[in-house]
Amino acid sequence: MRLHVLGSSGGYPVPGNPNSGFLLEHDGTRLWLDAGTGTFAALQGLMDFTRVDALVLSHVHADHCADVLPLYVALRYGVAGGLRLPLYGPPGIRETLAPFFQEKGWEELGNAFDFKRIDAGDRIEVGGVRMTFLRTQHPAHTLAMRAETGAGVLTYSADTGPEVDLAGFARGSDLLLCEATYQEGKVGAPVHLSASQAGETARNAGVRELALTHVWPTFDPEVSLREAREAAGDLPVRWAKPGEVFEIGRAERNGR
Repeated sequence: MRLHVLGSSGGYPVPGNPNSGFLLEHDGTRLWLDAGTGTFAALQGLMDFTRVDALVLSHVHADHCADVLPLYVALRYGVAGGLRLPLYGPPGIRETLAPFFQEKGWEELGNAFDFKRIDAGDRIEVGGVRMTFLRTQHPAHTLAMRAETGAGVLTYSADTGPEVDLAGFARGSDLLLCEATYQEGKVGAPVHLSASQAGETARNAGVRELALTHVWPTFDPEVSLREAREAAGDLPVRWAKPGEVFEIGRAERNGR
């Protein structure tokens, strides 16, 4: 598997870094994980968006789903003959987005997307990528994601506070893509993790590598990396900066 970082800014986008969004590729299958502000343009810089096999949303906060709106326009009016993209998301996705399209919103969204509701404990498979989900600690109904193939495992925390067994869910993953919104001395409500908590989670989960995402845009990622590394022990820790590519799995590891 290969993971492309489309954007990773927490809360709001900044120049050079869109909000949360990732492209996961495996054996010809392409999954778009979260569609935060600015990620649709970043995706188009990598590929023809009509070749995406499915969009999987963790929750309906704008920094994770806002680009569903321009994607709708592109699918509805920019593609000859129209195209309905499978869109997996937790309860409330369609209801939240429909008002943007006024009285016909529910119907209009159905013209562009094939909505598929997912929740904690569900299992789906798209093109050989098997996915399971965990409810996280966050104000919106939010799902962490675990994607598995015969070659490797990716776990994406989405947004979460610390009172969730994320380490258990991520156990044995090749890559844990973990939110690290806060830094030491700069901790807010317990609906996000600090960089240290991300590092501790990765160490407890026994993952092979940790990637930090959702760093608050006014924070220095190098500080977050240092704090995460101190907590993670010997694990490699990287920042999921836009444009970064992560090779995930045993085939890539054995080839290094």
